[in-house]
Amino acid sequence: MSRVSLKPGSIAPNFEGRSAEGPIQFHQWSGNSWTIVFSHPGSSISKELYAVARRLSDIDQRGIKIIGFSRNWQEESQHWDRVLHHYDRQFASGKNVQLIADDQGRLSDLYEMLPHRDHHGVVSNPNTAFLVDPRKVIKLVLSYPSFLSTDLNQILRFVDDHTGPLQDIPTEMFGLDANGHGQIYGQETKASGGEVADAVTVAKGAASLVGNLTKDISSGDTSGSSNTTVTQTTDYIQHAMSVMDSLSDLGKVMPFIAPAFVLIKAIIAVEQRARDVDTKCTDLVQRVTFMLSHLPMLKKINVTDSTRQVIDRMNETLKKAAALIQTYRKQSVIARRLSVHNKDRFESCATSLGQCTNDLMLSLQIHQSTQLDILTRPIPSDPEDEAATRFVASHGGIDAVKGNEALVKQFASEMKLTVDDDVLEQLNTNISVALQQNQDRLEQSLNETVSASVVEGIRGLAAQMNEAAKEQTLVCVQCEKEYRDSTNGEKSCSFHRDEYDSWSKSYRCCNTKNPCQAGKHRSEHHCDYPYGNFFPFARNITNYTDTTEKWSEIEDVNLETSKKLSVSIARLLRWKSRGAQPELPTILVRVGNFSISEPFAFKTFNTKELELISKVVDITHQPVIFRVWHSEQEYALAEWVLSAAGIIVGVKITAKAATSDKPFIHFCPIDITSCTLSGDIRVLSEGGFRSYKPETPYVLPDIQRVTGNLLEKPPREVRTNFKTRTTPDLPVVLKLISNPPLMANPDFANSEIDYFTGTISVLNKNKVNSQEPISISSLTIFYRFIGEKTYQPVKSVELLDGVTLPTSIDPRQTLRLKFGAHVLRSEEDVKTDTRWWNRAFVARQRPLRFKVVLTDFDEEECSLVLDYVNPTYDLEKPGTDDLAFFFVDDPLTWKRYGVHVVSSPGNGPGAVKIGNESLNADAMKKLVYQALKTGESEILLNAGRENDKGRPSAWSWKAWALVDLSCRRLYAFKILILKPSGTSHTYACMGYVSCPDYGGSYEETRPIRYATEAATFPELEPPSSDPIVLDDDFDDLAPGEASEASLASKSSGVGSPSQFAVPDEVQNRLASIDNNLSRLATAMEQLVELLKTK
Repeated sequence: MSRVSLKPGSIAPNFEGRSAEGPIQFHQWSGNSWTIVFSHPGSSISKELYAVARRLSDIDQRGIKIIGFSRNWQEESQHWDRVLHHYDRQFASGKNVQLIADDQGRLSDLYEMLPHRDHHGVVSNPNTAFLVDPRKVIKLVLSYPSFLSTDLNQILRFVDDHTGPLQDIPTEMFGLDANGHGQIYGQETKASGGEVADAVTVAKGAASLVGNLTKDISSGDTSGSSNTTVTQTTDYIQHAMSVMDSLSDLGKVMPFIAPAFVLIKAIIAVEQRARDVDTKCTDLVQRVTFMLSHLPMLKKINVTDSTRQVIDRMNETLKKAAALIQTYRKQSVIARRLSVHNKDRFESCATSLGQCTNDLMLSLQIHQSTQLDILTRPIPSDPEDEAATRFVASHGGIDAVKGNEALVKQFASEMKLTVDDDVLEQLNTNISVALQQNQDRLEQSLNETVSASVVEGIRGLAAQMNEAAKEQTLVCVQCEKEYRDSTNGEKSCSFHRDEYDSWSKSYRCCNTKNPCQAGKHRSEHHCDYPYGNFFPFARNITNYTDTTEKWSEIEDVNLETSKKLSVSIARLLRWKSRGAQPELPTILVRVGNFSISEPFAFKTFNTKELELISKVVDITHQPVIFRVWHSEQEYALAEWVLSAAGIIVGVKITAKAATSDKPFIHFCPIDITSCTLSGDIRVLSEGGFRSYKPETPYVLPDIQRVTGNLLEKPPREVRTNFKTRTTPDLPVVLKLISNPPLMANPDFANSEIDYFTGTISVLNKNKVNSQEPISISSLTIFYRFIGEKTYQPVKSVELLDGVTLPTSIDPRQTLRLKFGAHVLRSEEDVKTDTRWWNRAFVARQRPLRFKVVLTDFDEEECSLVLDYVNPTYDLEKPGTDDLAFFFVDDPLTWKRYGVHVVSSPGNGPGAVKIGNESLNADAMKKLVYQALKTGESEILLNAGRENDKGRPSAWSWKAWALVDLSCRRLYAFKILILKPSGTSHTYACMGYVSCPDYGGSYEETRPIRYATEAATFPELEPPSSDPIVLDDDFDDLAPGEASEASLASKSSGVGSPSQFAVPDEVQNRLASIDNNLSRLATAMEQLVELLKTK
């Protein structure tokens, strides 16, 4: 017998073995029952046998068979007998538990229940138990360290959740012929007006419906503490089943009572699955049975519109009763008892049933009978309910008990009950929400049941098509693999719930490569549950303009959670952009947002499907297409609207958030024969959180600002009219070549110095024939700021363009000198860590001047002054889309620090951007909602920033929203900017800007109420207003003052000792004579050289 890999979805291997009752062939012995196959990787299964014996009544009730592999068979068979006797069990009660001799471990190895070493030498954990369904498919696998004794509860819950109760319904008696008619149309029931009643069978789909319902029915108390077991022969259930049978017969001629048949069957299924008696459930079932037992009288009367209305109300009441019983039975015994308000819900449901029964009897012309006491009697109470009521009252009420695990365990101990792991969770679950969820599932399943019955009605043609489809090869949209219907099982398809993320190279749903979900193959896209391929399919439709013709869309936002609830309806034009069109006219309804964790609908309906749905909705009176969330305070909903003739004439879409006063409701009229609009979209309700219009305009305070001043344009022109200062013994002329005279930081920037470059020329004024060159031994540069009276040396000087000193200049020749000079910044300036290109940070507030001094070997000096005025760069200013711009200027860092408030229409009407933070209409409404809840009308926004913290350029700003609590409106934003400057100053600006109209207001006006502001403008000293000196005459050469100026310069250690000035006209004439003499001297030198060579 070869070893195979077993996992959920595999067929359980068949085997033969020896038991105490003789040979057993596994598949034959298990029959149509659920089966547990177990063993133990050790040598004994004693602990597992004890666990089975303790829960044997629960196991027998479910009809589960158990088979164990024993490697010590004889001894453990005797041990099993002793265990049964210990728990007061008769041996016959354990007949479905068999131990199979497996001394050699052959069967254990077949089921991988022994340790196994793979080809890498790694020992795998052995399996310990298998759950096998009636089709011999493995559903659960337990592996070491899990055992049957530790996870038996899990197995029993799984069986409960996956067992359907309606396999015995004779659905073959409800067929339709190829024309859509059958024996259920044998009699025609006339309604008022002579209309022939709609006829459709639903019993065939009832089995599917109740099977879905019981998947959600938990076993209640799985602790084995039930006092009484409810069997299928219980009187009240038998009575209900008899009434159900009569409804089945009645449904052949009156299909509109089919929902009642389905719902009573659902209630019976719930009670059949229950394992304890509950007087409240029994009483409610008896009331339902009594009401439905009168329906056969419909055969004897003329069914009118009023009768149909009574039947519709009856079906609604039945749904509530079924949902209540289902929800109640899902709770454990402890949760039921301690939830003392459960009785109130049963009393409310009993009252509704009584009123409905009275109306039904009047409509059916039934006189009162002695049984009417069933409608007026009170809801019975169990002694356990009364004990729970006393316990809760004596311990501070239900809120105190349900949050205290110790009290819950105390109550369980007093009642001799076992505490389940999820008792506290059940006690703290909102049962009203669970009731609504169960009722919604009932409605959805009821629609699906009727729809399935109508579709499957054309049996002749459908049978042929189904046979052909079984052999047809299809492609699954979930896993993209081929399959056939004949081999399509419950777990045939493996897929991921979400898409593949190419960035993280994993699937978002599970972060693994292996599929995390299993189900049936599907050939068409759907939204029944999430799967990875659905999302690109849906985006191909929703993200393009040529795929749909949008008719109506609404969206509401929860202002506390930011959850969006959206609904839309459109006509489907293409399945993807530039792709194929639908074969038939089709509409698209979308409810909710695409998600793997929250419900949503993305459904298409073509003309044929809409015709079918009209019939279904007319019979079931369940118009809901899909609903997201079950609270009346928050939901999104799409529903069909029918005419009086029972034909769909439109779709109504609704969205409401819990924070909204009213829902958004739109009605979209449609023609289902062509899937087109048949009229204008009607707005039935404008929802959302809305403001009121102010009676008077808002008046905002003026801007407050304490700031420095920055130059926005050059304060003056650069001066170039400085003359050479020299002595008669150093006849040179210095001229400025560079324009402007000085360039700052042209090629690099440094935070500690500013680097200047300039170019001058030096002319030797001696005559050409004088043979008196001038030797320049050094170049020194000094600087001062305008307004100062003393020059100081620069940090360093360098000559550029390859010129070196000392150097000689021949008479009437010119020397070009390009220099670079470094000027140190102050300690305060260095701390700002500012790097400027093409500007000098040291000269940001006032100009400076260089004095370039040349010295010869005789220490004679000449000098020239170069003026520098900082070029200005455009400061930050308001933009074209700005609603406001608030700023301060800091002369220390020479920067403008500002905040823009910009209109941002791309984010929706009224949207603004404050700094880098965007606020759309939803965000603004959220701020107003927050203000109304807290009473604080000034709300600090998250938009503020602290920039360059710990540095001289540090600055911060904050923004507040100002809310009018009377008009429920955000009317303005307030901005505060703070900029410390050095150690002695702080600059600040506070400004207000009106909030744009972001929509969503009532027509009603209210008086305005300004916000109560806590943030105020700080008390600051105004900045110094001393005027800045932009120019002076310190370096100007006054007539007749040359020598004095030179002497003053000499005495200060800077510049030349004297000044010799030559008129320009004389200089020009002398230069001409010098040039001629120079040429003559050159010719003579050439002649002398020529003579020497001869």
